[in-house]
Amino acid sequence: MKVKVGDQVVFPRCGVGEVEALVTMPVGDEQVELYQISLDNDKGRVWVPKDRLADQGLRPVMAKKRIKKVLQILSEQEAPERRKQWNQRQRRYTEMLTANEPTSLARLVGELAAVRAQKSLSFTEKRMFREAWALLVSELAAAADVPKEEMEARVIKEADLDLEASAA
Repeated sequence: MKVKVGDQVVFPRCGVGEVEALVTMPVGDEQVELYQISLDNDKGRVWVPKDRLADQGLRPVMAKKRIKKVLQILSEQEAPERRKQWNQRQRRYTEMLTANEPTSLARLVGELAAVRAQKSLSFTEKRMFREAWALLVSELAAAADVPKEEMEARVIKEADLDLEASAA
């Protein structure tokens, strides 16, 4: 993956960030080139070695043309008829959350929203929902080049989500 200063990238479980600079820092006896990436929502900064971008899971923000597909996936999710035991659900949800793929996040958010429409989510499910929601909306907003609040409203409307019930 090639990036340059000013590019927006997605860092796994941290969300969208902007490449601020390419800096050289001493590490032991060597000088290492690092990309300085400022994460959204004041989550801080990360420095990623130039030659290890792919190893860190860094990827470009999804293309604008994928937004419609992601919203479609989100709106099509349903609650499973029979839910598995919590440890199996947690493992699956964690895999979806860490996949660093917007379609996985859309499936997770959609499924948890559908479950919430039927019954209360556990504390951990609520936390996962909020994290997945924030990551998904952040990337969709970056892809569409609109403010997060605007994208959040669009996602709620187009996916027909009851966010208040889902986040409660």
